[in-house]
Amino acid sequence: MEKTGLTDKPIYDFNTSANLEVYLVGSKRWHRVTCNDFKSWDGERRINGDIYKGPLYAYGTNRLALKEGRNGIVESEVTEARGKISQKIRGSSELLLQDEKPNGEII
Repeated sequence: MEKTGLTDKPIYDFNTSANLEVYLVGSKRWHRVTCNDFKSWDGERRINGDIYKGPLYAYGTNRLALKEGRNGIVESEVTEARGKISQKIRGSSELLLQDEKPNGEII
């Protein structure tokens, strides 16, 4: 069976086991994140307390993105695909809930 989709090894221009944080403007605080979120965060980033000025990538890819100060993750086909999967999961669980009797018994 042939692999399809994104098969490139992810590029990380930083120590992935370090304390990776992004600044949440709305909350006015730093928030610890995964290396995938960190490399795609278009806003202030820091590693072990030091401001990081490295490259920005579209989420789940090795494709460079322009810094526009979005204060959020740079979307890509990966985030779109995950969104569709989440919608399917939510939709199927909502159908299951609709098929239950008040006592929890499945119809």
